[in-house]
Amino acid sequence: MAKVTRESLVSLLERKPEATVGRALVALFRKQTDSEKGGNTAEQDNGVGFSGADARSGSITAKYYIKHGYLLVWQIDAWTKPAKNGYPRLCKYVKQLNAIAEGN
Repeated sequence: MAKVTRESLVSLLERKPEATVGRALVALFRKQTDSEKGGNTAEQDNGVGFSGADARSGSITAKYYIKHGYLLVWQIDAWTKPAKNGYPRLCKYVKQLNAIAEGN
């Protein structure tokens, strides 16, 4: 499997934004602890799953994707809009997504 980089993630987001955001958020959500999943929070600063700033929106969006199989436009926009560094918000999780893709 190819390494996930910011550039490869941006390319996927351009081609298949809904599926990429949905699948990535579900993968990150699954890394949250059970308590974090239930409360839509990030209780541990361990670099696994969502950051504290993204825990609520990431968890809710992941749960929505799991339940419905699609995302609403505003949900996709929230994760694909470029941040101050010029990359979409989802790109801050590229290291975790790469580890998940490699089976770690």
